[in-house]
Amino acid sequence: MAGVRRMAKARADQRQASSAQESAALILDLAGEPIVTIDDQDVIRSWNRAAERLFGYSADEIVGRSLALLVPRERVAAGELEMLRREVRQHGIMYSFETERLRKDGRPVRVNVTRSELVDGTGRSLGYCSVIRDVSLPRAVVHQLYESEKLAALRAMAAGFAREVANPLAGVLGLLQLIERRTREPETRSRLTEARNELLRAGQIIRELSDFTRADGALGVIDVNEVLRAALTFAKYANEAAPVTVRLDADLQIRPLVGARNHLLQACLHLVMNAYDAMHEQGGSLTVHSRQDGDEIILAFEDSGRGIAPAVLSRIFEPFFTTKPESSGTGLGLFVCHRIVTKEFSGRIEVATEPGVGSRFTVRLPLRPTARTEQRPG
Repeated sequence: MAGVRRMAKARADQRQASSAQESAALILDLAGEPIVTIDDQDVIRSWNRAAERLFGYSADEIVGRSLALLVPRERVAAGELEMLRREVRQHGIMYSFETERLRKDGRPVRVNVTRSELVDGTGRSLGYCSVIRDVSLPRAVVHQLYESEKLAALRAMAAGFAREVANPLAGVLGLLQLIERRTREPETRSRLTEARNELLRAGQIIRELSDFTRADGALGVIDVNEVLRAALTFAKYANEAAPVTVRLDADLQIRPLVGARNHLLQACLHLVMNAYDAMHEQGGSLTVHSRQDGDEIILAFEDSGRGIAPAVLSRIFEPFFTTKPESSGTGLGLFVCHRIVTKEFSGRIEVATEPGVGSRFTVRLPLRPTARTEQRPG
C-alpha cells in the first residue's frame, strides 16, 4: 500500500513539475522583452515572441543555432561571447551590458543584455538566460527630449537676462557718454571710450538674445532677392571701412517663399556678417548667389576669408561658441541663423571650407505654396 502511495505521489510531482515548466515557458513566451536561453556552447535553446519581434527570426529558425549568428563579426573576433561566459561564471549574473546585435536582415541594433546562469536543484549549470532590451529607440528619444529641454532652458534664461539687463545697461551707457562729453583729459576719455565699447558689446549680446527669444513672425510672401539686397546693405553700413568686394548673383526668376521675412533677413545678415568677420584683416571678396533648384531655393554665401579649422567645424552652430576674439564675438549669430533656417523654414545649411582659402555657406529652403497658389478655382 505504501508503494502505491509513493508511485501516486511521484506521478503527481511529475505532473506538477511538468505544469510548472509549461507555465514558466508560457510566461517567458508572453514576456514583453526578448528572453533567450543558451547552453554552455552558446547554442540557443529557447526563444520567446519578443525575441522574434526584435530580431526577425522565428523560434523554428533560430533554436539549435549558435548565438554567434546574432553577434557582429568584429565582436565575435574580439572575444565578447567568451567574456560574457567568464563574467557570469565568476559572478553568477552580468547586469546591463550594452552591445550590438544583428537582426535577420543584417541591420544592427543597440541592445542592453542582462545574462544570468541557469542551475538545477543540485546547483548544476544548465546554461544561461539572457534578457535583452532594445535601447536604440529610447536613446534617440531621450537625446531628443534632452536637447528640447536644454533649448527651452536656454531660451528662458536668455529672455530673463535680456529683460533684466537691457534697461540698466542703457542707463549706464548714457551716463558714460555724458561724462565723456564733459571731460577733456585724454587718458580719462580713452578709458571712457573703452568702457563704452564694452557696454556696446554687451548691448549687442542683449539684442541677439532678444532676437533668439522672440516669437516667430507672421507668415507672408517673401521676395528672397530683396532680402539678400537688404542684408548686404545693412552689412555694408556696419563695415564701411572693410576692404571687402561684394557681388550679388541673383536669379530673378526664382519663386517667392512663404515665411517670416524679418527672420529670413536676420539669418542672411548673420551669414553676411560672418563672411565680413572672416575677411576683416586681410580683405577679400564675398559673392552671394540665389537660384531655384526644383522645389528648393538655394542661397550661397561664398567668401575668400580665413576659412574654418576642421577641429571646430562641427561646433560652429552651437550657442555661445565663437572663434572670434573675446571682445568681438558673442557666439549666437550662427546658432540663431541655423535655428531660423531649420526650424522656421524647414531648411538646412551646408558648409564647405578650407583654412586660408575661404568658406561657402549654402542654405537650402523648400518652397511652400503661396497664398495665391493655395486658392482654389471658383
